[in-house]
Amino acid sequence: MDQTGGTGSRVLEIRDLVKEYPTPGGGVETILDVPALDVAAGEQVALAGSSGSGKTTLLHIIAGILRPDRGRVRIGDTDVGALSESARDRFRARNIGYVYQTFNLLPGYSALENVGLGMMFGAGFDRRAAQELLVALGLEDRLHYRPGQLSIGQQQRVALARALANRPRLVLADEPTGNLDPRRSKEALALIQSICRERDAALLVVTHDLPAVADFDRVLDLAEVNQVGGAA
Repeated sequence: MDQTGGTGSRVLEIRDLVKEYPTPGGGVETILDVPALDVAAGEQVALAGSSGSGKTTLLHIIAGILRPDRGRVRIGDTDVGALSESARDRFRARNIGYVYQTFNLLPGYSALENVGLGMMFGAGFDRRAAQELLVALGLEDRLHYRPGQLSIGQQQRVALARALANRPRLVLADEPTGNLDPRRSKEALALIQSICRERDAALLVVTHDLPAVADFDRVLDLAEVNQVGGAA
């Protein structure tokens, strides 16, 4: 199975990635062992895997939330793992959009404020741009609603708007259909794909929902990408 993408310029390049965690008995458990994975500019790739296949850990390493123990994760010309924690945070804010499985919206803030707070870590809060993005996602009448006043699907759209607010070159989505029924799963992914295309952002989704990602440019088996097998 081809895990190195097409011939276009690479947004993401992973080589010989290993992530380990200590065990209670003093040993080491390997969670990730990814020899190679590329995503080209504008490409839409799905990694399909069950719970325990290492998908969230992999996304966290790509985003710079975690550091690999060995290997390289390069986004553009930047080796993300070589950056300090604060530099990784700044780089992530400017270059990576992340749609978390649980959305991670701040409950005390409105939809518009949640998107604005995400922008603060990049070029700064652009109220007009944040509002236009939420309107494009069908939330024109929910700008000032807090997360608890929104449906699950509406919360997901706010999370997507926040992920795209700084015009990242790469968008990561962790089980974006996990809280939705089959019909809404297709709709949600189609929306994510459409917005990423409009903004020329590459998209990497990890999911267990194979039917929902059938029309992605590539669908890879995460159990083959991660050679550990059965990782958490």
